[in-house]
Amino acid sequence: MRKRKIINSSIILVILLLLAGSLYLVNRDLFQFTYDTLLRREFTPETDVKRDYLLLGPITLKPGPYTLSLELSSEGYGSGIMLVDGDEKNFYSSDLPYEETDPSFDFEISESSKQIRFGIRYDPETTSYLRLERVRITADHILYKESILRHGTLSLLLVLTALWAILRISYPNLLWKLFPAFRQRNNEIALLMLIGLTAAACYPLFDPSTYVRGEDMFFHITRIRGLADSLQAGYFPVRDQLYWLNNYGYGVGFYYPDTFLYLPALMVLLGFDLLTSYKVFLILCSFFSIASAWYAGLRISRNRIAAAAAAVFFAFASYRLSNVYYRGAVGETQAAIFYPMIILGLYEIFYGERKNWPFFAFGFLGIFSCHIISLGIAVLLTFLFLLMQIRKIFRQPGILFILFKSVLLVAGIGAFFWMPMLEQSLTNPGLKINNVLEGSVSLNTTNYAFPVQNLLSRFKTWNFAWQADCIYPGWSLLLVPVLGLVLRWKRDKSVRAADFLLLFSIPVVWMCTRAFPWHWKVFLPFVVRIQFAYRLLLPASVMLSLSGGIYFAELFKDRKPLLWMGLLTLFCFFSTAFPVLRESVQNRSVDKRLFVMQDNRVSGGEYMPLGLDNTFPGKNADTILITESDTALDVIMHKRQRLGFTFEYELPSESGTIHFSVPLIYYTGFQGTLTTENDMFIKMPVTWDSRGLVSLSNEGYSRGRITVQYQKTAVQRIGETLSLLSICFLMFTGLKNRKGKMRSGKV
Repeated sequence: MRKRKIINSSIILVILLLLAGSLYLVNRDLFQFTYDTLLRREFTPETDVKRDYLLLGPITLKPGPYTLSLELSSEGYGSGIMLVDGDEKNFYSSDLPYEETDPSFDFEISESSKQIRFGIRYDPETTSYLRLERVRITADHILYKESILRHGTLSLLLVLTALWAILRISYPNLLWKLFPAFRQRNNEIALLMLIGLTAAACYPLFDPSTYVRGEDMFFHITRIRGLADSLQAGYFPVRDQLYWLNNYGYGVGFYYPDTFLYLPALMVLLGFDLLTSYKVFLILCSFFSIASAWYAGLRISRNRIAAAAAAVFFAFASYRLSNVYYRGAVGETQAAIFYPMIILGLYEIFYGERKNWPFFAFGFLGIFSCHIISLGIAVLLTFLFLLMQIRKIFRQPGILFILFKSVLLVAGIGAFFWMPMLEQSLTNPGLKINNVLEGSVSLNTTNYAFPVQNLLSRFKTWNFAWQADCIYPGWSLLLVPVLGLVLRWKRDKSVRAADFLLLFSIPVVWMCTRAFPWHWKVFLPFVVRIQFAYRLLLPASVMLSLSGGIYFAELFKDRKPLLWMGLLTLFCFFSTAFPVLRESVQNRSVDKRLFVMQDNRVSGGEYMPLGLDNTFPGKNADTILITESDTALDVIMHKRQRLGFTFEYELPSESGTIHFSVPLIYYTGFQGTLTTENDMFIKMPVTWDSRGLVSLSNEGYSRGRITVQYQKTAVQRIGETLSLLSICFLMFTGLKNRKGKMRSGKV
């Protein structure tokens, strides 16, 4: 006993020493501030005139001494650098040293925090060439909230890891008392396996100095930034987002569910930078996707080997990785979490225990909350499955009632989203998205599906212009039908389920290829709404992963399963995942210092008005336009505040009724008021102009103050109330059922 205590004490001491060393290494730069960016901006007499060029910012700096360091090359003299404050007043300037490549300048922020912008003062008459590579602002003894948050989070993770190690090694009984699920060693092994698979599949995201450039990455990062700014301004739920398009507002939240993106948005509000928040979110999505495949495999097969193999197949599935790294498809990356739950729910309803039908509803609710296109795909595939089961549905009416309950539950909880979306489409016909919803857009015949020969591809280098040609299932999933053919002698319940999933997935994969006749009129309306037929490869990958897991377990459960599981992991990783991950690191990783936010990156601009160009808000800024262009308009003052705009105007007395175009994109919900020079308050109707901007008239008053502000509509409030009532009803029902089980002794 004494010997055991000595060993435990020694172990604890070693862990604490390691913890202390780790905390020191992590926190030694706690008081250091660094802003580092690559500009790579050239100035020449042929391209640039003599003036001041503001290149960065705004950057908020706290009071204290700072050092500004540059990397540049120049020929000549007379140019310099400058720092301006939030009012664009110059508070620091200096000439560039003659032919010095790495100059540094010391400056100080006094009294209170200040927003600064860095700029170059260029003189082409004396400087024949100037190239600025890098700008770096540092401070050694200033404490920032962002630094506290970053170091505090890392320190907390280290402390929790050390605490877990101490409990697991020295006091396992206490650990199992706190977390009884881990009393079973298999659960602990499964969790470590899921973490390991996630780490292997996400290692390009772990480099803090780079980011992987996905095609839609900037669009989704801007969504996160828009959510953060809107939450900070007091909007919830967020539908018309701030930040976008020079703060004209962008109604992406009406049509693209943001439910899970609130997590990275909150991280941004807490002080994490956008790229870190984005990467953490992708890692979490990968973990829960892999865990979801594992759990569905476990419930269907009742076999942990099958569950582990399903997790391996899905962790390294080519299309899932392509969504994360190549396409930057955050919506589909989230949907990957919920497809396994839909399959599990259908299995329970038709072949298992019907009381577990909530898996089905949960899966659909999850997809509904992250990606409407994936929801459409899930509905289509579920409908095809139900057609195949139509006889069983009519013979057992209870199934139909369960399906109805599921639809009602999803519709009730999701009312906060689908009701405002429906309202917007019915009352705002000038949006591009209406053409997509109506199916009136044309099929992209070159990029909607991948060639049939890609079915046998091992790896395809990504090309954005021909991205459909770069999509393929990967050799790991091609192994699944081979396993099914080998396994001929046994067909128990779980293997029959695997057979069904395999057979169902084959036509779904075929639908991803150009061999499927999507151009036929009967199929065309669906494919133009989901944009790319190859999106069907994601649910097909889930089905193949679950099927492959079951086949693998049946083949190798009595033949050193751990050895074969290791070989399967290596095969799936090196045959399918590694080429994608290597390509992401070598050819798609970008220096983080080159990352620049642009508020007009709207991807396809589906949620913009038809008549508005995405460059217009930046060019027009806060300018008030009038339809009657020959009328003299004097804007006395104007102010943009949240999703609103206030301005005072004066017109010639004989002008009559004039229509103003306010620099805000119109979405149903804007309300306008006019305060006349006699302090009379008038509510005014708000509509849209030819560009899709907010439009309203002066009601004949030649002078006054107009305020336009976005407000929740009655439909939005009703939808939110229905969602809240549905959640309360669900919680009440769950508590009631749990109490009933406790009384009967089942819990």
